[in-house]
Amino acid sequence: MRKGFGLISAIIILLLVSTLMVVVVKVAFISVKHASDTYLQQRAELFMQSVTENALLAIEGYNRKENNNCLTKMHFVDENKKFEANVTVLRYYCYDMSDCPCGSLTKKIKTDKSHGYVLLKIVVEGNETLLGGKKIRLSQVSLQRP
Repeated sequence: MRKGFGLISAIIILLLVSTLMVVVVKVAFISVKHASDTYLQQRAELFMQSVTENALLAIEGYNRKENNNCLTKMHFVDENKKFEANVTVLRYYCYDMSDCPCGSLTKKIKTDKSHGYVLLKIVVEGNETLLGGKKIRLSQVSLQRP
């Protein structure tokens, strides 16, 4: 009777150890997946900040009077083609309306201190094929001064 009890207790201990190992492997897998998702999310947010700065530079360098219009849409792609961004100018805030030939996008303001502000909508999307099937989409509306 003692030999049979030893065999059963050895099998139970093996089952407990194997269950514990499966749990450890699953937790490690979840941890690695979370770290890679966080990395991609942070990278997309940094790309969004870069896109905001590049859009402001494009707006600042654009000659509205010479072209008799304003920038309304811009498209940016990162160097690895993993992320792309679409920037839409929702509104131009101008004190002097002769400086802003933007039509319905222009909002007249009453103070010279706010002259030149723009309201931007920025949407960053990740390329799913290059990101291993992960969907990343960030959207931001911000008021900026070029």
